[in-house]
Order: sequence, then C-alpha cells, then structure tokens
Amino acid sequence: MTAFKQTYLILSAQEYRIVDDNTGAVNEGISVVYLPSDNLDPTEDEVSRARGQMSKGLKYGKAALLSKLKPKMEVFPALYEVTLEMVMVQQKPQLRIADIDFIGTVKLAVDKPASKATA
Repeated sequence: MTAFKQTYLILSAQEYRIVDDNTGAVNEGISVVYLPSDNLDPTEDEVSRARGQMSKGLKYGKAALLSKLKPKMEVFPALYEVTLEMVMVQQKPQLRIADIDFIGTVKLAVDKPASKATA
C-alpha cells in the first residue's frame, strides 16, 4: 500500500521490551504519544456540536515504532515528519509509522485574553 507523510507533534517517547515467559519471544520497540497535527489552535468537533455534545480540543494518539528508528529520535516534545503506511495485523488493516524525521522543537506561546475595560 502507498505510504504518505504527515507532521506530528510528538509529546513523549519510551522504549519497551517484553519477554513472553512461556515462549521466550521478545516484543520490543518505542511507544510514542503524539498529536496528529502541527497546529495547536483551539478546535471544536462540528459533528459533536451538531448533536448537542461537547468535543473540543485535540485528541492524542499512541503508536509503537520499531527500535531501529531510535537514532532518528532527537528530543521531545518536538515536531516530526512521519511516514505512515497501512499494514495488515491479524487480518485487520492498521496504520503504522514506518519512518520518522526530526523537524524542530516547539515553544508554547500563550494568547492572553484582552483586558476588560473598567467602568
């Protein structure tokens, strides 16, 4: 299947290594928590609003990366260009991060509300 690229704000990364006590099989990789966007503007889900429900802000995602990508992981939180591909896992399609490239770090700027005029 075709791969495509997207910018993610990756918040954290942590290595894991799990050994199955029965088989000795090793499952290892890097777990990342991300926002699938490079835009932190306030948002509201229009479909939820039309239903009278509240759904505001950005939803985070969690993904596992192969350990071989560790050298490409600079600092966190930061913006990364990720290459996504669709793979079959247990006969179900799953989106996977196939590659990752550092773009840069981010700074948080706060927009303060306009001061209210005093009467």
